[in-house]
Amino acid sequence: MIKSLLNISDLTRDQIIKILDFNSTNNSLNNKNIGLLFEKNSTRTRVSFNVGINQLRGNCIDIRYEELNISRDESFEDTFRALNCYLDGLIFRTTDHNRLIEAKKYFKKPIINALSDISHPCQILSDLFTLKSHFKKLDLNLLWMGDMNNVCYSLVEAASLINELKLTICSPTNIINKKNWSLSSNVNIVKSKSELDLSKFNCVMTDVFVSMNDDDIEGKVDLLKPFSVDSNLMSKVEKHAVFMHCLPAKVGFEVTDDVFRSPQSIVWKQAYNRLIAQKKLLQFCFKKIL
Repeated sequence: MIKSLLNISDLTRDQIIKILDFNSTNNSLNNKNIGLLFEKNSTRTRVSFNVGINQLRGNCIDIRYEELNISRDESFEDTFRALNCYLDGLIFRTTDHNRLIEAKKYFKKPIINALSDISHPCQILSDLFTLKSHFKKLDLNLLWMGDMNNVCYSLVEAASLINELKLTICSPTNIINKKNWSLSSNVNIVKSKSELDLSKFNCVMTDVFVSMNDDDIEGKVDLLKPFSVDSNLMSKVEKHAVFMHCLPAKVGFEVTDDVFRSPQSIVWKQAYNRLIAQKKLLQFCFKKIL
C-alpha cells in the first residue's frame, strides 16, 4: 500500500506516535528521486524538505509549476502521469486541495501535501513533535487564537486522533459559523477571550489573519484584531506555557512583538523541527517506519 499524506486524518494515532518517536537514519532514501512541486511561495517547507531529502541521501528535484507544460494546456492527468514516469515521490503545495486528490489518481507513488487551502499536515506533525520534545508528553491543553484556517484544521484532525490533547479554538462568530468541521469531544470552540480560563493552557498557538484564497482582507483583519496574542494574555496562561506560530508571522497583527520575541516563544524551535519531523515523515512514506 502506497503511503501518502494529504491530511492528518490519513494517519492513525499509532502511526503518528511512531513517526514522532522514530530516530531517522541518514541513508534511508537510497537515491530515490523526490519532486518538490510548489504553486505558492515557501521558505520553511521548501528548504526543510530539500535539506531533509539530501540528508537522507535522496535526490531532490525542484519543479516550478509555471514552467511545466501544464501552462501550455497539457492536461493535469498527462502532467502527473509524466511525473510518475520519473519520480519516486512528490511533495506538492497547491492552492486547491482537490488537485492533490486528483494528482493521487495518476501519480502512483507517495504524495505529501506541503500545504493546501484545506490543510497543512506537515506543519502539525512538526508541531506535535515540538510539543512532545518540549513537554515530554502530549497530555496538554492547547489554545488556538484567531482564524480557523488550514493549519487549524490539521490541528483539529490531530486532536481527534490524540485524545489526551485538549484543544480550544477562540475565533470570531462570523468565522466559526462558516466552518462545518467535525469536532471530537476534546475540541472546544469559543467566540471570546472572556469565555477562557487561561490558567489551564500549556501552549498558545496562532497564525496569520489572512490565509490562502482569502477575499475580504481588510474586513477580516479588523474582525480578528481582538484575537491577537499579546503579553496580557500570555501573563495569564499556565506558568510554563509557550507560544507557537507556524510562520511567516505578521508581527503586530496576530501576535505582538514582545510576545513573538519573548522567552515564552519557541517559534524558532518549531521552524527547526520542520526538518526533523519531515525526515521522519519521508521515512514513513517510504516504509522505513512500519
